[in-house]
Amino acid sequence: MAAVTQPQWGPPTPAPRQGGQQPAWGGFSQPARSSFQPGGFAPYGQAPGQFGGPAPIAPAGRSNPLRKLLGALIILAVVASVGLVVALVANPTSQAAYQNDNYKVPPPDKNPPELPLPKTYGEAEKLIEDNPFYDQKAPIPVRCEEGPIDVTEASDAELETHLNNLMECLVRVWQPPVEGANWQIVRPSVTVYGEKVQTKCGEAGINASYCAADQQVYFSNQLVRLLPAAGDNKWVAYVIMAHEFGHAIQARTGILISAHALGAEAKDEKKQLEMSRRTEVQADCLSSMFLRSVSRSLEIQQSDLEGIEATYRAIGDDTLSGKKNVVGNHGLARSRLYWGNQGLGTSDVGTCNTYIADAKLVR
Repeated sequence: MAAVTQPQWGPPTPAPRQGGQQPAWGGFSQPARSSFQPGGFAPYGQAPGQFGGPAPIAPAGRSNPLRKLLGALIILAVVASVGLVVALVANPTSQAAYQNDNYKVPPPDKNPPELPLPKTYGEAEKLIEDNPFYDQKAPIPVRCEEGPIDVTEASDAELETHLNNLMECLVRVWQPPVEGANWQIVRPSVTVYGEKVQTKCGEAGINASYCAADQQVYFSNQLVRLLPAAGDNKWVAYVIMAHEFGHAIQARTGILISAHALGAEAKDEKKQLEMSRRTEVQADCLSSMFLRSVSRSLEIQQSDLEGIEATYRAIGDDTLSGKKNVVGNHGLARSRLYWGNQGLGTSDVGTCNTYIADAKLVR
């Protein structure tokens, strides 16, 4: 079916946007220097050739460093689906010692090292399908002392402090598997803003996003107020930040740029959309795996699970568009819930390898 777009957190609107995809959360945007839609947020996987401006990856056997293609990566955002089930929440009465507790989490890195880049399409395929990151395990339980706050009432300064502290918890969980696979982890900063902010990835509106151009995270103070599933759900910001950090992990392990490049190389809108969905639901899976790791420390209760699930369902392509069988770039609510449940069921990172999953599971 023809893809349609909806404002990320508002009610469904009848008119599709150019390219027919959701904006921002989970989409890629081009930097201002790009020749395509300068300065705007362009969702991943629109018209064929959308990302064809930068130099393509060389075929296997021919070297091409992909520096220009990295410049085309802009914003990856989106919260994803998560279906928390009783057996997957860490037992708060367990006496197991907290893992990675002696690790000294570094401060936010405003000048991070360059992202790893594949040199060929063959290397890109290996990075998304057979990455050494998939051989790792996320530690559990992990201590996180940044308990929930009322993000709807917090000042910008309070919210920014809260989200930056939450990044410390995310790094503590993901440092062992990322560095265990011989990649380098980076702690992003979180910038809280109002209705819009200018970043190296272009201008961001009311949203939350990971910008690959500077490897930082941006969060609009308007976002939670507009999220239909928020209500009294105190875990909304955790789900959002864990998903955004999932994109940061993808970037630091070579998965993000490889998926982007392979989607662009296909020159086929359906393939581009599918690659975008695989990228997004993987971030969902990593997000829920983080929640599993810190659930004992944060005392996530069964009574909290309904609200967390509602958050993820709220941003399915079908939920936002009001169209049951819409073909979008984020994933249907059921796909997001499926991958959320996958992450909650195990600490094996390979469970989140969405790039080798059946296409029906990333619809």
